[in-house]
Amino acid sequence: MRYFKPFLSIAFAAIIVACGGGGGDPGTPTNGCGNNCPPSTTPSAPTMSLALMDAAGNVTNSIGSSGMVSAKATLLDAKGNPVAGSLVRFSGDEALIRITPSPDALTDAAGVATVNVSAASIQAVGAGELTAAGTVGGVVATTSKAYQLAPLQVALAGLNLGSTPLEAYGTRPVSVMATVNGQPATNTPVQVAFTTSCGTIAPSSALTDANGKASASYTASSPACAGTNVLITASAPGAAPLAASLAVQAPQATNMQFVSASPQLIYLAGSVGPSRSLVTFKVVDINGNPLVNHAVQLSLVNSGPGITFGTPGNTANLQQTSNAAGLVSVSVFSGTVPTSAVVRAASASNPSVAVESNVLTVATGIAVQKATSIAVGKFSIEGLSRDGETTTVTFSMADRVGNPVPDGTQVNFVASSGVLIPPTCVVSGGSSTCSSTFRSQGTRPANGRVAVLAYVPGEEDFIDANGNNVYDAGEAFFDLGNALLDSNFNGKYDTGEFTVPRAGSVPCPSSNVPSRPMTCDGVWGANDVRRQAMVVLSSSSAVITGTFQPPVGGVRNGLAFVIGDVNGNSFSSGSPVVVTALDRTSGNKSSCVMVGKADFTIPNSLLPTEFLVAFTGCTVGDAIDVKVTSPSGLVTSREFALPVDTLSTTAGEATTLLVGQNKSFQVIGGVAPNMITSSNTNVFTVVNNIGATFTLSGKGPGTATATVTDSAGATGIFTVTVE
Repeated sequence: MRYFKPFLSIAFAAIIVACGGGGGDPGTPTNGCGNNCPPSTTPSAPTMSLALMDAAGNVTNSIGSSGMVSAKATLLDAKGNPVAGSLVRFSGDEALIRITPSPDALTDAAGVATVNVSAASIQAVGAGELTAAGTVGGVVATTSKAYQLAPLQVALAGLNLGSTPLEAYGTRPVSVMATVNGQPATNTPVQVAFTTSCGTIAPSSALTDANGKASASYTASSPACAGTNVLITASAPGAAPLAASLAVQAPQATNMQFVSASPQLIYLAGSVGPSRSLVTFKVVDINGNPLVNHAVQLSLVNSGPGITFGTPGNTANLQQTSNAAGLVSVSVFSGTVPTSAVVRAASASNPSVAVESNVLTVATGIAVQKATSIAVGKFSIEGLSRDGETTTVTFSMADRVGNPVPDGTQVNFVASSGVLIPPTCVVSGGSSTCSSTFRSQGTRPANGRVAVLAYVPGEEDFIDANGNNVYDAGEAFFDLGNALLDSNFNGKYDTGEFTVPRAGSVPCPSSNVPSRPMTCDGVWGANDVRRQAMVVLSSSSAVITGTFQPPVGGVRNGLAFVIGDVNGNSFSSGSPVVVTALDRTSGNKSSCVMVGKADFTIPNSLLPTEFLVAFTGCTVGDAIDVKVTSPSGLVTSREFALPVDTLSTTAGEATTLLVGQNKSFQVIGGVAPNMITSSNTNVFTVVNNIGATFTLSGKGPGTATATVTDSAGATGIFTVTVE
C-alpha cells in the first residue's frame, strides 16, 4: 500500500487539469465553445483519395477524350499525415482500361502514387470504376473513382515502303504510324491490317508498338509482281486507310532449260519417217518461274550438212519471244545426208544464260541387209497333223548406222505352208521391229519343214571408204537380186519358188542371201532386204532312240537317248520328258533307281534332242522308261531293258606276270557278281576272286588259265604266263 497514495494523487491531479484546474468553474470550457464544440476531426484509420487528371492537369472523369489520363491516389495515415514510400495498387476492368507503366506504384513524399490510364483498345467503350488500395500499419485504405470511356479518334500516317524499287521476289519491311486523339498510340494499341495487290505481307495484321508504329514484311513472291507497281494498304478500325505504291523490278533470266526435241530421231527428207523435229527451250528466273515475253537467241551448233531450222533452207540465227509458259520452240529440218544437229538457246539480254539441246539425229530411215534378223518364237510346233498350232515370227531392222527404221515401215511375210496373220506388220513405238503369227493349216510339206520369208524395201550394203556416210561411185557394195522364198532350203532358186519381182538382168554374186539368178543390176541402190527362217511342223507322236553307256566294272549306269519327230526334226518345243527306272529284279537285293536329273523339256530347236541320264543298282531284267508328252497331251513311251553283256576282262586273251608280282584287272560285261578261278595255283593265284575287280599273284614259272564266271553262268577264259 506504500505506492497507492502517490498514484491517486497523480490521477486526481489529472482530473483537476481535465476540469480546468484551480478554482475555475468546472462547467466552463477553456476553448469558449462550451457544450457547442464540434466533434474531433482526427481520423481513427488511414485514408485513400483518388483523382483523375487530364494532360492539362484538370480533374476529369473521361478517359480517352484528351489523350493520356493520370490517376493520382493520396494515402494519409490515421492522423491525416501523408504516407510516403507506401505501395498502392490500382485496378480496373482490363477490357476497358490499360494501366501503365504498372498497376503498382509507390507514394511520393506527399503520399501521392501516380499511374497512367488509357483505353484498353480503340474498340473499348462504356464506363467503369478505377480502384486504388494501400496499407498503413496493417490497415487497408481503399477508394474508387468512376470514369467514362470517351470515343477515340484513330488516324494512320507515314506509310513507309522504302525509297528504292524492290528487286523481283525480294523482301522489304513496311510500317505505318498510328495516332489516337492526335497523339502517337503509345498506350492504346491499335490493330493495323496490311494488304497488297500482289505478293504477300506477314503478318497481315500487327499491333502498334510502344512508339505507335505497326510493322510487317512484304515479299514480291509472285511472278506477276515483277515489273509492276504493287499497291500496299494499311487500315485500322475508325481510321481512314492509307495506301502507297512500291515499284518491283522486272525479273532477270537466270537459267535456260532444254525441254524436248520431238521426235529426237528424224529421217532423210523424202523417207517414210518424219523429217522435222520441234526443239523447245524454257527461260526461267531465279525462282524457276517462266519468263514471259523474253527475247531468246537461237542458233545451230555443230550441225551436219543439209540441216536447216526455223524455215526449210534457213541456217541463220533466229530470235524468238517466250510465251506465257516461258517457252520458245523452233523447227529443225533434215536434209539428204544422215547426220546430227544441236540447237543453242541464249538470253538475248544476257548471252551467258544459255543451253544446248540434246543431239538430234538424222538417220537414213532405210533398212539395210546386214542389220536385219528374223526370230521364231517356237521353232517346232505340233502342226504336222493338227491345225491352229501357232508361233510368232519377228523381223528386226536398222539403217546402215544402226539407227531404228521409222515407225510406219511395213514388213511383208510369206510362207511355203500354213498362213501368216497378218501377212504384213507395221513398225511402231520406235521399236524398229514387228511380228506376225504363223498358224498351221492346209497342205503340209512331207518333211514338216516350212520356210517363212520376211522382206521390206531397203538399200544394199556398201563399204563407206571415205566415211562420208553416203555411197560414192567406186565404193564396194553387195548387189542383191530378187528376194527368194527357198522352200526346200537348198540355198538356191528352184522353179516354182516365190520371188519378189524387181528389175535386174545380170548375174548375182555369190552370197549367203539367196536371190533369184540373173536378177541383179550391177549398181548400188534400193532393193528388198530379207531374211528366211524355218518352222518345224512336228508330229504328235515322238520317235525315241537310245543306247546304254558302256559298263564300268561290269556295271551299266547310264543311258543316252534321243527324242525327235517322225521326220527326224525336233519334237514340239517345250514338251515335257520324264525318265523312270523300272526295278524288276527285287530278288537281287539291289534297288534300280535314277540318279540326278530325270525330267526334262524339249528345247527350242529344229533338230532332235539328245539326253543323258544316270542310274544305279540296275541289272539284267530291269529297264529304263522314257516318256514324252506332246502339247496336245499324246504320250510316247519307250522302255530300254538292261542288256546282257559279253563276259571279258581287261586282261584280254592273255597276260604275263613275274614271280611275286601282283596285277589287278576288271571284269567287262556279264551279270555281277563274278567269280575268278586259277587252273594251277602253283603258277598263279587269284586275290579278291569275287567281284568286278580282281588281282592275280604270280607264284612260279609256267602257264595256266584263268576262268571268269558271272552270276548268270557265263564264262570267259584267258591265259596267264608267269616268268
